[in-house]
Amino acid sequence: MYLFWRNTGKGLLAFLSGLALMTVLYLLTGLILGSIPVNSSYAQTTEGIEIFVTDNGVHTDLVLPVKTDIIDWRDKLYLQDYAGADSSFTHVGFGWGDRRFYMETPEWRDLTLTTALTSLFWPTRTAMHVEYIAKPLRQNKYQQPVLLSQEQYQALVQYILDSFQQQPNGEFQLIEGRGYHSRDNFYEANGKFHLFKTCNGWVNGGLKAMGHRAALWAPFSFSVMRQLRD
Repeated sequence: MYLFWRNTGKGLLAFLSGLALMTVLYLLTGLILGSIPVNSSYAQTTEGIEIFVTDNGVHTDLVLPVKTDIIDWRDKLYLQDYAGADSSFTHVGFGWGDRRFYMETPEWRDLTLTTALTSLFWPTRTAMHVEYIAKPLRQNKYQQPVLLSQEQYQALVQYILDSFQQQPNGEFQLIEGRGYHSRDNFYEANGKFHLFKTCNGWVNGGLKAMGHRAALWAPFSFSVMRQLRD
């Protein structure tokens, strides 16, 4: 019995040591690759379509105008599915991420160890979180504006459209009754969430898709925002 517990203890210690090493390597890799820019020669247009990238300290979103010459999002995100929004709302926010995490963690205090570990260490289903926003955002530490040309905006719109699962008629697949409040909803999304493809990586991918300066790899929100501020 003594040998059993001794070997078990050694095995547990080895596992924890390995996990700690992996965590340190992940953090270091994220910090290094998050500081390396791609599209570094990008020069922002002086006029065009303004979008925002927002950061809550952990998670980033893309915030776009509800209507432009390129797309009216209300043709895809029906206002009747948003009891608290109406035609006066000016912007719509998009965030891609782990479906279970979104569904079960409306606030950080709701996060469980099982949900956190599953979303990080196992490829999981994804969802798109969409929120109608009543008025334009203002620039601050957590809300960074970006001006895009028509071509850049078209590329970003296509990137977002491709992230939604769509029915044969082109409609998005609404996950009914799972929004946090009356102005947001969740939709089935394409792709799998895992340690190397996170919500911030999705936003960073949107920046890359339209040719904007972005991080080589951005698992953390500050990696995304850093490239916008530099």
